[in-house]
Amino acid sequence: MCSTQFIPYLDIYLQDKIQILSRIIWHYDSSGVQAKNYFGSLYEPILYAVNNPNCYTFNAEAIKVEAKTGAKRKLIDYRQPTPTVYNSKKVPGNVWYFPRVRYRMAKYEDHPTQKPEALLERIILASSNVGDTILDPFAGTFTTSAVAQKLSRKSIGIEIEEDYIKIGLRRLGIMTHYQGELLQPPQKSYKKPEHKTGQLKLF
Repeated sequence: MCSTQFIPYLDIYLQDKIQILSRIIWHYDSSGVQAKNYFGSLYEPILYAVNNPNCYTFNAEAIKVEAKTGAKRKLIDYRQPTPTVYNSKKVPGNVWYFPRVRYRMAKYEDHPTQKPEALLERIILASSNVGDTILDPFAGTFTTSAVAQKLSRKSIGIEIEEDYIKIGLRRLGIMTHYQGELLQPPQKSYKKPEHKTGQLKLF
């Protein structure tokens, strides 16, 4: 995943180098910046591409979601020799909804484009197996590596910003201190320190 504005150019650039199998839209419920003079962005594009279209990993069973046609509406497929209810599970289409990571969420880190773990979980489950190594060349808050760790994958995260590297060291449980500094989650401004007050006694 990369900045929305660069995706069309990257798409064209990659077309004669690798095989693009899907162009996915990750959409969410609100934009980070509330636009007033234009239509705010409520999505980010994802290119799903492989080097060899005849040999790649795609774990369909690991990422299936509820199919409303079969699971909720119970529609019958009369095209079958014996009419049957449509499947209750299906592979997701190319439009995905996952809420953005918000300030009050427990997983929030101090980063402008933090990705939700659920989004990376779907990508990693679909495209890799236990023990595989996941590469993230723009690690940011190291969400990719954190999810890979939970799913028993290895990971390589590349990041040049020291503050974000410290986030990764803490999230992955690699270090508790960095150059004498205690690594801890961001302190939320709405969490005011508790003050002990004396009890008022009425006589």
